Amino acid sequence: MPRLASLPFRFPFAGLARGSAGRLRWPLLWPVVPAVLAAHRLPALPSGGWLLALAGVGCLALLTPRAACRYAGVAALAVAFCLWRAGLALGERIDPAIEGVDLAVTGHVESMPVAGSFGYSLRFLIHECRIVDEASGPYALDGLCPAGRRVALRWFGGAKAPMPPPGSRWSLTIRLKRNHAVLNPGGYDAELAALAEGIAGRGYVRPGRSPGVRPTRLPDDVTGVLVGFERARTWVRGRLRQALAEREPAAAGTLVALVVGDQSAIPPRLWQVYQRTGVGHLMSISGLHITMLAAMALWACRRLLAVGARHAPAAFERWPAPTLAWWPALAMAFAYSLFSGWGIPAQRTCWMLAMAALASVTGRAGRIPEVLALAAAVVIASDPWAPLSAGFWLSFAAVSAIVLHGDVGGRRPGWWREAVGTQWAATVAMLPLGAVFFASVSLVGPLANAFAIPLVSAVITPLALAGAALAAMSPGLGGLVLWPVAVVTSLLIKGLEALSTGAGAIAVLAAPGAAALVASMVAAFFLLAPTRPIARRQACILMLPLLAAPDPRPPAGHWRLTAIDVGQGNAVLVETHRHRLLYDTGPTYGPGSDAGMRHILPWLRRRGIGHLDGLVVSHEDDDHAGGAASVLEGLRVERILGSLRPSHPLASDPRFSACARGERWTWDGGE
Repeated sequence: MPRLASLPFRFPFAGLARGSAGRLRWPLLWPVVPAVLAAHRLPALPSGGWLLALAGVGCLALLTPRAACRYAGVAALAVAFCLWRAGLALGERIDPAIEGVDLAVTGHVESMPVAGSFGYSLRFLIHECRIVDEASGPYALDGLCPAGRRVALRWFGGAKAPMPPPGSRWSLTIRLKRNHAVLNPGGYDAELAALAEGIAGRGYVRPGRSPGVRPTRLPDDVTGVLVGFERARTWVRGRLRQALAEREPAAAGTLVALVVGDQSAIPPRLWQVYQRTGVGHLMSISGLHITMLAAMALWACRRLLAVGARHAPAAFERWPAPTLAWWPALAMAFAYSLFSGWGIPAQRTCWMLAMAALASVTGRAGRIPEVLALAAAVVIASDPWAPLSAGFWLSFAAVSAIVLHGDVGGRRPGWWREAVGTQWAATVAMLPLGAVFFASVSLVGPLANAFAIPLVSAVITPLALAGAALAAMSPGLGGLVLWPVAVVTSLLIKGLEALSTGAGAIAVLAAPGAAALVASMVAAFFLLAPTRPIARRQACILMLPLLAAPDPRPPAGHWRLTAIDVGQGNAVLVETHRHRLLYDTGPTYGPGSDAGMRHILPWLRRRGIGHLDGLVVSHEDDDHAGGAASVLEGLRVERILGSLRPSHPLASDPRFSACARGERWTWDGGE
């Protein structure tokens, strides 16, 4: 097993490498992930009887002495559990009969509200509901009331409207619709996200004209551990915004996201910069940050307990000080993960730290693959849809690659050699995953991460957390610490923006097929494993199918037309043998968000398209021209045509020319 010296924060995992009394073994858990992935490929859910039979077969297989049968039993139980949870989630969706119907509901706010130009977005748990009929008044729904279900609501009224705090009970009039996603592969799957979050439907709060239906706050707020964390997040976020009110919005939003996990605080355009430079994983609460806090807590607790052990050694005979120090560190990791929103990287890190604590307490060590398998199984138990998300694979692949790369030659490297090796391992591991999930890879990522990782992890995040703690007591006091942090963050953003400009920042990779993906994963393994240099050179050949995916174009004399799903609006791609033209770019969805960014660019990149010969904007209406700026920023476009006024921003582009009646051209035998 490679040593763990190459981990960015190896101190919490030291117990895993030093155990001598044996190992914690979890060899049966590796089939969980492939089994759950296979379950998600089924076109329809089987009946409850089939699930019970499958679970029974899995239990019987676990009792057999043969390892192959026991592996099959674990896979069968994983599939049965995943399908059972999927059936429960699908059954929670609202009935189509109540879509667009006014509902008078009572319930409480579950999540920290997220501010937008329209008002607030929040999760709301419905306690009771009734349908509103103007003629007869409210009356009970017959079996269709979504009581006890969680819905995502938009509360209109502007960003200056009073914010509903988490745990507050309300009487509201709402309209709901079922969750749905666009049909374009490669983009954000809103329906999958709703299933994972347990959201039964989406809607908005109706203002109401009469006292009986207008939003009314009710007494007796809901209390609980999760609500308490959400209230704390909301309180700290408000204090941070007060302390950072005079700072640059981009830097202030990044600091808010790093402290409380509010990703909406970062403008969408800035997210594009972070993704193009490959540092998006740093600008949210990641496993690296949680491990850093746990390491600091573990170090401090061991020092304090060591002092106590010297003065009262009898009190530490049963539980030595190094073992007891794990529990405050573990509590810190779980508390901060809950405070940050309990994302997949946070879950993975917490369960790995829990395994490290268990190994330290029992005096047994576990191999990193076994620890990762256990952490993955626990994450899937809480979220069966996790293996379908990019965060799951990016999180586990990064840790696996760093550990696999280990120490070259078995000797302990210097800090600079360790940093370079860690960055190399993460870059190689992200190459196939970037092609699968983002259809691109950042060419400037290694350079950007070289200075962003130490700056964000060792300087910005610790000082931002300290400033947030002070701001919770006094915004003015917290501002004294947050002001220099904001200045450093602004300088970092400017450097990343300079790297992200130009077509050479990223390389567009078409979504790989199964064979190309497997070949690239094998290549990544040999490049990171302690193999001979000749084997690494040969492994590079296996990366070629990933980097040179075929470009399916129509034959000469033919053309292809593809309508891109952008919701209300229009976007059509026209392809000939050697040319491509995009007709219209869909609507805008809000400040900094449009169809070009959310749907068109991800789909084009998944096809491996990084260049357009022409862009036509038929007219100025938002549902046709709203995404044009994002398309022009994300792709290389040779020519722009449109019927736009001279005052329109696109009309000032040197590539733009106005459409003329009767204008036509011939591409590859098609007119």
